[in-house]
Amino acid sequence: MSTELELSTTPSALVRASGSTNDLIEAMAEYQELCVKLLDDNDWQTIQKKRFPKRSAWRKLAVAYGVSFEIMDRTLFWDDEGALKAAEFIVRATAPNGRYADGWGACDVSERNAGRKATHDIPATAATRAKNRAAADLFGMGEVSAEEVDRNAMYASKDTTIKLRMRIDSLEHGDRKTLLELWRDKKFPKLESLSDDQCETVHTWMDNIESSDTDSPAIIESEVDQEESF
Repeated sequence: MSTELELSTTPSALVRASGSTNDLIEAMAEYQELCVKLLDDNDWQTIQKKRFPKRSAWRKLAVAYGVSFEIMDRTLFWDDEGALKAAEFIVRATAPNGRYADGWGACDVSERNAGRKATHDIPATAATRAKNRAAADLFGMGEVSAEEVDRNAMYASKDTTIKLRMRIDSLEHGDRKTLLELWRDKKFPKLESLSDDQCETVHTWMDNIESSDTDSPAIIESEVDQEESF
């Protein structure tokens, strides 16, 4: 008479590792090595003598790991006068294998420097914080991003803005006028308050302007003086 073993379907009370010890240690070592080789000084923000990964760091890692982002929910809060005062975002980060993590981020007008460009900065900061948190949780590292500690980390690094300023200064007068019109149309802030994405957008504008076959319009010297508002 044969006897069949009956496997217990009672779930274990223990949380077990998703792989062997060696596999997990190897994966962590690969992640740390990737961070060292992939990220540079512009991807980190020093706040109170501690280094925190910026938005650009999480985006680079997301590209490296094939992670995609999706906004799952967003809520905007307005005051009685119709001005935006706060925003909350929930963003999902999904890996190629289907594993995902949701991150929550918020920003309030009371935060330092939030008021001047509140309609843009508040949602952008909230969304960035949510993306960063989702990415950190998905990778399993749990780091706090620079944007969570200090919203000034949203701004591009000084080195990035200096390089952008040098390129703008090298444009012909007519091309600078065209660039200024785009800048004002998109309601971009002053150059020193641009984010990394906005800096990349400005570079794309200049690429398109410089590759255009259309001759730049002539402008008089007085118009040049009025341009200096980047």
